This record gives sequence, structure tokens and C-alpha cells, in this order.
Amino acid sequence: MGWRVSVYFGFDFSAEGQALLRLAARGDEQAATEQFNAGAYRPIGAEYDQLMNALVAIKSYSLGTTISRALYAENPNLLAHAYWRGVVDVHAGRPDEAISIAGDAIKRLGQQNSLYRVVGLAMMSVGSLNNAGSALQNALKLSETPIALAYLAEVLRLMGRTRDALAVFDRCFALGCNDAEAYYLAGNALYDAGQIDQAITRYQQAVAAKPWYLDAQDVLNKTLWEHGRHADFLKSFDAATTALPDLLFIRLRHAYFLIMAGKLSDAVQLLETCLETYGPNARVYSELATAKAQLEDSFDPLPLYEKAHELDGSDIGLIKSYSRALISKQDYERAADVLKARTADDQFDQECLAFLAACNSHIAPREAARVNDYEGLVQVFDINAPTGYASIGAFNRALLQALQPLHRSDVAPIDQTLVHGTQTHGNLFKTDNAVIKQLEAQLNICIGRYVEHLRQTGPGEFRDRITDGFDFSGAWSVQLSDGGYHHDHVHSSGWISSVYYVEVPDDLDSDAHEGWLKFGDTAFDPNNTGPHSFVQPKQGRLVLFPSYMVHGTVPIRAGKRRTTIAFDVVPA
Repeated sequence: MGWRVSVYFGFDFSAEGQALLRLAARGDEQAATEQFNAGAYRPIGAEYDQLMNALVAIKSYSLGTTISRALYAENPNLLAHAYWRGVVDVHAGRPDEAISIAGDAIKRLGQQNSLYRVVGLAMMSVGSLNNAGSALQNALKLSETPIALAYLAEVLRLMGRTRDALAVFDRCFALGCNDAEAYYLAGNALYDAGQIDQAITRYQQAVAAKPWYLDAQDVLNKTLWEHGRHADFLKSFDAATTALPDLLFIRLRHAYFLIMAGKLSDAVQLLETCLETYGPNARVYSELATAKAQLEDSFDPLPLYEKAHELDGSDIGLIKSYSRALISKQDYERAADVLKARTADDQFDQECLAFLAACNSHIAPREAARVNDYEGLVQVFDINAPTGYASIGAFNRALLQALQPLHRSDVAPIDQTLVHGTQTHGNLFKTDNAVIKQLEAQLNICIGRYVEHLRQTGPGEFRDRITDGFDFSGAWSVQLSDGGYHHDHVHSSGWISSVYYVEVPDDLDSDAHEGWLKFGDTAFDPNNTGPHSFVQPKQGRLVLFPSYMVHGTVPIRAGKRRTTIAFDVVPA
């Protein structure tokens, strides 16, 4: 295994394990993968568990996949090999593979708590909450481990059974649990219960236990921002950097939050320090270009984006940043070439489709019009009142009453397009609230009709993804107030996007399109002539459109409030 070195990522790793983690921490998964494939390093026992824990926490899924698959292939009858193969598959978005691996292992190795946890996580990841709960109950029958209790509590939270979830978390922590993931999940349940201070405490415990845990770092700092705790905002990143100076990905996330918070000088200083410390790095160049362009009106970010693209021409995030910068310079042909060079895995990336349409509006107008056919692709449904309600107005009043307690924050999320408003957390449709479920049933009918419409008339960018079903990948409520609006944006993780109007002010100025949904206002293009289409808000109205369409909201005036539900749909 090699000589021992100092504690790294909270464990006394071998030299080989630490070398891989150093590369992963610096964002160089490819070099780490090549190093693993070229060597004889095979982590065993506690080192394997700690290595995979660290890779999952920092979202190094490519390297985690390589290692877990190699060890599973060499010895599938070792419980740890089957378990980590399944866990990485879940986190990498391969739940079906995870369930298959865990099921096969149960047949060979017998019933095991850890394997049922894999099944539970996989089922949870696709919203199959009853099946997830059953799998986790099976795990707990074998042994009442704290982490299995934490996962069961998360299932209950997602079902909307917050009180039951908190009771299970009490059992989890009564067993002496000090697991960072359990703290993080408990924080989410406390947030749902409106116990914001207690939620923040649990998030802080998560990052104290595991400073490199990206999900916990994100949710802690977003919560601190949304609830005005600015004195503690971003302190956890400083602590993580002090604990592990190699964590470039933590510094990059820190810089991202600084940019979102408007602390541009601090972001530039941090990113320039990263270049001095780590040398040329594509993501550092890209973030530095973004920060400097916002800080200095005269700064030209294009050379930095070009450096980033030269270092890594396949990263989809860098492709989008670079192409957008080219569009801003009116170099539409070069931007189109960069976008067309994306890999097959990213061919349906919604932002890429939007940027390519923006380019084509200048170099291939017919192609742009085919993709952005606002008349044919934006569809409006005025839904009927569900059974038991005298009118759609009565239903929406009940719906608003269910939504209002979920708007807990003081300000808009730091990383969203919302200005002057609030947004709910989590997926609204992963709840057992009866009114929200009634809306979901109505929406399903409209989505089905919309898909059938576009099966016949939609562009290939939409039509080629149609399957026999669909899932909600996210659902949330937004309240605009005091001049609120949405910046123009694209839903990068969607396929179908939406807005459903729950509450609409009576006195909106229709001549000024106040509060209206608008399409095609591509502000990043200096030659943009949009918006090209508007939809008037109306209580009980649902609007569906392809997620790649650039859309936003015309501001409402101060003193007015508008409440909506939005969601993204993906092929099942």
C-alpha cells in the first residue's frame, strides 16, 4: 500500500490514495483516473470506504465510477465493492444500475443493511418514495444503523411528513450519530418545519464534520444569505480552505458565491490567488473572466474564456461561458462552431440550444425560427377547477393557503434569476399535501396533451427525447413583490418548463405587459431585437414551453404580489 502520510480528508491515507485525492481536489479527475488505471493501487478496508466517501462528497463521480467499477469487477463478492459501486451509480444519475447491482449482491451475499440502503437511495433519487421507504425499513430490520434512520427520515420529509421525519432523526442522533450527511439531511427537515436557526446549526455541524462536503456548504451559505445571517455567510469556506489547502473546488465554489453576492473584488483576489497556487486552470480562468467583466465595464473577458477553452474544450460549462462571450462580441459563427463541437452527451443541453438559436438568428434565421417557434411551441392551458371546488378561484385560494407557509425566506435565493421575491425550497410535488396533489393531477393531463402536440409538430431538439412517460425534475413556488421580476434565463436541467398562475393582481397594466411572461429577450446578444412573444398572466393559467427557450418576466410594480408555481419536466 505504500508508506503512510499525514491525515488528509480526515483519514490517514496511503501515499497512493492521497495522490489520487490531491488530483481530484484540484479538479483534475482525468489525470487521477489515468493514474489509477496505470497503477496497482487498490484501496481496501477503511481506506476504500474513506476514499469513496471523499469522492462522493466532492462530486468526483467520474473518478469514483472508475475506481468502484474496477474493484467490483475484480471481486463482486466483497460487500464494500458492491455497496460503493451502487452508491456511486446513484450519485452519478444511474439509479437503475445501482438497483441491479444491489439486487444481484443480495442474491449472492444475503440480506445486508448497506445493500438495502443503496436500493433506498436509488428509489429516493427517482421519487419512488414508498419503495424507498420499504427498502430502508428492510435495512433497519437487519440493524438499526444511524445512517439508515437518516435516510428513512429523508424519505418521510420528501413525503411531506416533516414531524415524523424529525422524530426519526431524534432516534438517529440518540444512537450517537455524528455523520455529516445525517446532519445535512436533518437540517433540511428542520428547515421544512420552519425551524431555521436549528436547521442552520445542523448544516454547520455537517460542514464541521466534513468541510469538503459540497452539498452542505452550498445549503448552509444559501440559507444564511436568504435569512439575513450575513455575519456568518461564507465563513465555512474559509474554514474548509484552512483545513485542506488543496481544495480548489471549494475555492471555486467560494468565488462563485462571492460573485453572486456582488463581492467582485474579493472574488477576483481569490481567483488570482488560485492561479498563483495551482497554475493555469480552465475553471479558474472562466470564473475570473466572469468576475472581472462585472467589476470593470471596460474589461474584455474573451481572452480569459479563450484560455479556459484551450485548456478544456469539452467541459460543457466552459463551452457555454465561452460561446456566450463570443455572442456578446457578435462573433456568431465562432460561437456556433464552439457550441456544435459539444459532445454527444451534451447534445440536448438546454442552454446550448438557446445560445445556438441566438447565433442562428443572425447567421441562419430560418433555423432559429424553426427552434424558437413561439406560436407553435408555447402552449397555454386554462385549467378547470378540480373536483370539490366551485371555481378555479376557490381552488387557487386553497392552493395559496398551502403554499404560503413554504415561503420562509426573507430574500430571493442567491443563485436564481429571481429579483424582489421569494422561492420555496425542495420539490413541491414530493409532498402528500392534498391540494398540491390535485394540482399535479391537473398538470399531468395538460403535459400529456402538450407532449402529444409536439410529437407531431415539435422540432427534433424536443421531439427526439419523447418517451412513453415523463417525470417532474423540480417544482417550486415563486412570489414576486415590490417590483419583482425574473431575469431572462433558460432551464438548463429541463425539457419542458412552465408557469402556473396561482395569484395574479387585478390591476396589472396590460399595455405595459406588467408581470407578463416574455420570450426571446436575449440580453447577452447586443443585436437582440426581443422580446418576441408575451403571455398574459391569469389565475388558473398554465403555460408550457421547451426549456431551451429564453424567457423572463416583465417587472410588476411595488405594492403588488404575484404567486406562481413553476416546474421542469424530463422524459422518464
